[in-house]
Amino acid sequence: MIEISLLGALKVCRDGEDVTPSAPKLRRVLALLVLNANSLVTVEQLCEEMWEGGMPPSAATTLQTYIYQLRRRLRLTSESALPTRQGSGEAGRQPALLTKVGGYELRLGPGEITDIDRFDRLVTKGRVALEAADYHTAASSLTEALGVWRGGALMDVSASQRLDAWRTQLEERRKRALEQRFSAELQLDRHQDVLEELAGLVRMNPTHEGFTGLLMVALYRCGRRTEALEVFRAARGRLVEELGLEPTNKLRRLHEAMLAEDPGLFVTPVATQRVEARAAVVPRQLPPDLPGFVGREHELGRIADQLGKTPANGAAAMRVVEIHGPPGAGKTALATRAAHKLRPEFPDGQLYVDLAGVDAGSVPLSNALAACLSACGFARETLPTGLGELSALFRTWTADRRVLIVVDDVFTASQVRPLMPGGSGCALIVSYRYRRDTLSIGEQIDLAPLRENEAELMFDRIVGPQRRSAEPDAVRELIRLCGRLPLTVRAVAVKLASRSSKIVAHLLDRMIADELLLSELPGGAQSLLGTVESSFRNLPVHCRAVLRVLVRGDRMRWEACEVATRAGIEAEDAAAALEYLVDVYLLDERETGYVVPELLKPALKLLLEQERHAEGGVLVPLPVVVAQAAPGKSSVVFG
Repeated sequence: MIEISLLGALKVCRDGEDVTPSAPKLRRVLALLVLNANSLVTVEQLCEEMWEGGMPPSAATTLQTYIYQLRRRLRLTSESALPTRQGSGEAGRQPALLTKVGGYELRLGPGEITDIDRFDRLVTKGRVALEAADYHTAASSLTEALGVWRGGALMDVSASQRLDAWRTQLEERRKRALEQRFSAELQLDRHQDVLEELAGLVRMNPTHEGFTGLLMVALYRCGRRTEALEVFRAARGRLVEELGLEPTNKLRRLHEAMLAEDPGLFVTPVATQRVEARAAVVPRQLPPDLPGFVGREHELGRIADQLGKTPANGAAAMRVVEIHGPPGAGKTALATRAAHKLRPEFPDGQLYVDLAGVDAGSVPLSNALAACLSACGFARETLPTGLGELSALFRTWTADRRVLIVVDDVFTASQVRPLMPGGSGCALIVSYRYRRDTLSIGEQIDLAPLRENEAELMFDRIVGPQRRSAEPDAVRELIRLCGRLPLTVRAVAVKLASRSSKIVAHLLDRMIADELLLSELPGGAQSLLGTVESSFRNLPVHCRAVLRVLVRGDRMRWEACEVATRAGIEAEDAAAALEYLVDVYLLDERETGYVVPELLKPALKLLLEQERHAEGGVLVPLPVVVAQAAPGKSSVVFG
């Protein structure tokens, strides 16, 4: 998937990786192609944009080079290589940079995203709501739309005639959205809240009559009639002096109404909503239970014993279960299965909060907590913005209710504490990818790999028992290579189930030949590589240095002193880094030393290789990194 941002600095991400070109002319070409996505941009238009002072004789050849570089950097297909899916139509179209007669076309499918598209959708939603007098929705949608902007349009792209015209058009669309947003805010009687922002806009846009009128209304409703009239006088003077024009009839009528102190200038505020939940709202947010779930009966029993007990009268302790385990062990699946089994015990609702990718800072946590309260029936626009206030409100709402909260993919306990309910009738299930910094209360569950018979049962439920019966030795070896982890066993089973003509031994041979293959196979929401990367990206610098020594080293087991020597750091720092890596499940600690789990080593090699290229100032697409990390090996499963 490609995400392209033009409302601010130019930025292009391909499958989560920043692939933004840095060369000025390359950026110009890309910007013009994106702004005209799914339509032809002629060679003449592109050349004129790059060479305003006259095109050199080699212009067409140079443009072809730029197109080639864009295809390579953004990993786009060309027309001849464009893949199609029979019967898929538009949904199967892949992002591509096509060569057409007379020019080029950047083709983006429905799954590709530009921030302009996102802005336009939100503005449309806000405008429709404004016309329907749904001012809360209008203000919220338009505020969200304006939040998409990260600065001036194409602010870091040098431009000429065509891009300048686009920049002006986009800025005008931004101003219209601002005008609509302030109109909604004033209908909600929020004149005090928007006054300062409106004043700033009028200073920056002194001849914009829309902003001027809105500022006059806000001042008038704040009891500052004289200042509102002065705003009109100043605006009229600028219009006459700079443009030779009188104000429009609309602005003059507003001025006359203020002179006459027309009571119609005050609106009856939309019924003010206090911060309270709407009646009879019961949140049911649990994700679907994972099909093919096997085993974990002992762990499910422990969770049921801990959370299924109704607290005795007077008991104030909240019931908590904390689930730990290495990447791919099935923490999310276990938490989800247990929560579904416990639903009858929590009639006031079940909340699910996924903190994957959320930092420990208060802003993203505020968003997560606000989403929870919204699901509980609170009007989103009436909620406080501070994390402390949101957390207090959540504790108040849950104090006398029986609600189950599942908080998934947590890195530190500081992320969980604001989400803890306030009553003993509630319960909390937390899954961690780091075992040190936890709440350390309630039941602690550390997930081990599946038993061999459980892993085989999972395989049979997805592929069918006949496949294992036909190739028992190959299946047994395949499961061993998967480390009996639910994520990887599921990944290979799903791959085999989707290719009924391929025998198990064929996939086994490919996995042995290509060590990255297993890491990249999706086993549900993400691959093993994805889960490892979630932990890797939070590693401190010194831990990455130590991990680089371990992964690239020439031995299986390491002592702290050996690691310190190889990494060029103090022994104490090496010991601390090794302990941290053990806590985050990227390293095993044994009596004979520290060991990198064989199952994780290919993924860690790839991530370290990507980091090395990034540190060297070279942004290398993932397929190139894979090829360099494992020469001669392909990550394609079946031809």
